[in-house]
Amino acid sequence: MASYVPDGITKINRSQFLTFLNTGTTAVPVWSVLGVGITEYGIDYNPQVDTEKWIIEDSARNDHTSNQKQGSITQRCYKGDPVFEFINQGRDVLNYKAQVLDVDRWNGEGTTYPAKKNDVIITITRYMGENAEIEYEMYYDGDPVEGSVTFTGNTPTFEPTASL
Repeated sequence: MASYVPDGITKINRSQFLTFLNTGTTAVPVWSVLGVGITEYGIDYNPQVDTEKWIIEDSARNDHTSNQKQGSITQRCYKGDPVFEFINQGRDVLNYKAQVLDVDRWNGEGTTYPAKKNDVIITITRYMGENAEIEYEMYYDGDPVEGSVTFTGNTPTFEPTASL
């Protein structure tokens, strides 16, 4: 029986996608990995589509105008985790701003991988409860900066792609 699976396909594991939160400052970033106490995280794109139906046509026209990216996170609280400590500081702060770095470790060469850096606004939605968790939303704010990350040990260094 013939195989229709193309040659060279390799399964990608969730651990090959990394998200880092800047727990330092914009001037001196400290990229801390998002993952301690977190069992599920994905980015929802929430596409914005304008639809217009002309009277002279039977079908509508659609224009994908933007995405409103966000991630919902439930994190078990661990003292000493820099991400938890940073998020915890923002519990009562409006428009709590930070930066994230999304890295595709499955798609690189050597220690260099494609990455996107984005501003985010973090909103705390719930704190504590029976399982000692903090729940929050990360709203991606504006366009991402495309680039690459090079790792020295577990520390990423972001380099933006040169623009024309």
